[in-house]
Amino acid sequence: MIIFILQTLAGILAGGTSLSSTEQIEFSHPSNRKEEGGGPILNLYVYDIRESKQIQHSGRQVERKLTQALQPASVNWSPTWFDVSMLLTAWDRTALGEHYLLSQALGILLRHRALKEEFLVPELRGFGSLNMTVAVEPQIEAGSLWSALTIALRPALYLMVTVPVEPQASLVSLVWQRTIALRGNFQSELELENGSVHRNGTIEGITKRVAVAGIVKNAVTDLPMNEAQVEVIGTKKSTTTDKEGLFYFEELRNGNYVLRIHSPGYLPRQVNALVDGSSCSFKEVSLNPA
Repeated sequence: MIIFILQTLAGILAGGTSLSSTEQIEFSHPSNRKEEGGGPILNLYVYDIRESKQIQHSGRQVERKLTQALQPASVNWSPTWFDVSMLLTAWDRTALGEHYLLSQALGILLRHRALKEEFLVPELRGFGSLNMTVAVEPQIEAGSLWSALTIALRPALYLMVTVPVEPQASLVSLVWQRTIALRGNFQSELELENGSVHRNGTIEGITKRVAVAGIVKNAVTDLPMNEAQVEVIGTKKSTTTDKEGLFYFEELRNGNYVLRIHSPGYLPRQVNALVDGSSCSFKEVSLNPA
């Protein structure tokens, strides 16, 4: 997210000022700028990131497609918006050169206070224009900011861009709901599960909510491990991985849990898993040979 907004602003600044390319824009701490005599440079430094008070997070959307085959459920969260605050300074051989470059930057940025999609890098598109404030009071008091930077006060522009952060939709198999489809003969105890049983001996579907799931792999080969033991410490719950290395735990109350994973010939591991009722906690665990 930070990289994308910096790339966007670097393209606008390099194209709209006397700079010849984005190579003349630095993103490191201002005190680490290039040596004297290196030519005109703009330094764009991110100093603060916080959740926006103007745009609120609005929850999630769940997309699920069920067929006779086992299908994953896609959980898509709406983006959370963050205010990214940056300090823009100009560096040149002379003070007049720095003022001239900073004036150019101010002019081009004022024309782009609404960052339109055609100027955004592809990763930031799809949310409309992004709001940018230019030369307003910084999120951190100016004196405290410059004191923290440990450099002398100098002319600068304070920028703030509100950007979306959209968590990736997880498409891991069987992690939100576990859907079992069986046809033909079945064992009698399956008739007691919460499913729709037909006279012809067919179970149309058994759906259970999964609280914690994961996959266990060999740390050397990266291949799934079958029949690895997985225990929830402090409970009586335990299971073994299937042929694809997957494991599941259902009916866990909200809280923090520790899983112990072990298999003969491998060093055991413990991993933390959070159950908060909003989504499934998925863990990828690699076991090293003993």
